[in-house]
Amino acid sequence: MILAAVLSVWLQYAADGQPHARALVTQTCPVVTLGSRTLPMHQRAPLDMAHDFDDAVCEATLPANATNVRIEGHRLPSPPKTVNTIVVFGDTGCRMKGGEQQNCGDIASWPFPRIARTIARMHPDLAIHVGDYYYREDNCPTEIKGCINYWGDTSTSWMADWFEPAAPLFASVPLILTRGNHEDCYRGGAAWFRYLEPSERLACPNPLTAADGTPPYAVALDRLRLVMIDSATDASDATADPARVAYYQGAFDAAPGLAAPAGGNSWIVTHRPPYANANITAVIQPKPADVTPFDAVLAGHVHDFAAMNLSGYPPLIVNGEGGDELDEANATQEYVAANKFALAKPDPFASKQFGFAVYTRTFAGWSISLRDPNGIERRRCTLSHRQVSC
Repeated sequence: MILAAVLSVWLQYAADGQPHARALVTQTCPVVTLGSRTLPMHQRAPLDMAHDFDDAVCEATLPANATNVRIEGHRLPSPPKTVNTIVVFGDTGCRMKGGEQQNCGDIASWPFPRIARTIARMHPDLAIHVGDYYYREDNCPTEIKGCINYWGDTSTSWMADWFEPAAPLFASVPLILTRGNHEDCYRGGAAWFRYLEPSERLACPNPLTAADGTPPYAVALDRLRLVMIDSATDASDATADPARVAYYQGAFDAAPGLAAPAGGNSWIVTHRPPYANANITAVIQPKPADVTPFDAVLAGHVHDFAAMNLSGYPPLIVNGEGGDELDEANATQEYVAANKFALAKPDPFASKQFGFAVYTRTFAGWSISLRDPNGIERRRCTLSHRQVSC
């Protein structure tokens, strides 16, 4: 047997609600070592040189109580027994598209590698990425260092945008990964389904349809239940599409049944802020009962931090400041207002600054510490009793 080079390993929660170890390798799948035990990994996706994927993807489902998890020489974090500290971040890739070019080799222009190292040093119980990993869609000017030829939906650009800078995270914290619009099937969908898709799906639908999306699923951890809704594929946030409305009707009709029983804590996690999206608005405005069982909605997509309360709906928290070019701080609120949702007290808060958020469980709910790329706190908020306050 030829031993494979292990290129990357990580632990993510999948659509079955269980922790899964995944690995990128050059050839044969390795085994997972759990102390004195071993588990075989199966091949999730083979090499696909015809489409510029020069790695194979391996996977194994882990016991919820797994400890001392290793793959070859790589140590993985154990699934958490309790969840008291969660890092939320998203929209992390380096933008390379047409005239919109970040300098991917400059930590001030693209700080995600620093953000990932900072989060890794904190060793939180869990990290949630709210989507958009892949931004290197076009080649960049020759005067910008560090990104020439790292573009397109290929293993090379995904290594540059996600797997290499996020490597410190992989060794430190279990992940929950959300699909963003940059992972739709017109952009980075092929790689998403190979590498990060939480279900057993391996490819985009052929032909592509407006109904593309993984069915909702729940991850129950300690006293918290996360209900994951795929919102990657909308052609527009501003204009409703009947086919997308029908897709979201099914997704949000299923959501209450996935929420925690009475007395539990439940969050919806999705990429597009639901109250800022015309398709989701068409579903939840006439039927708010689809979201009222939830204590909060976490999203990304808009490149800012935003926290706001809405009359009759759970509060919205947007963590889209993880590395890609930032939007104006009031962008999310403007989109929500366009959909005619009524804001409620406490007043909304928004900021335009790279970083991430640390959610820490408290007696009353959660504190939310906004951190800069070096981990320095710049604002503190609270999430309690279906209200967010900054």
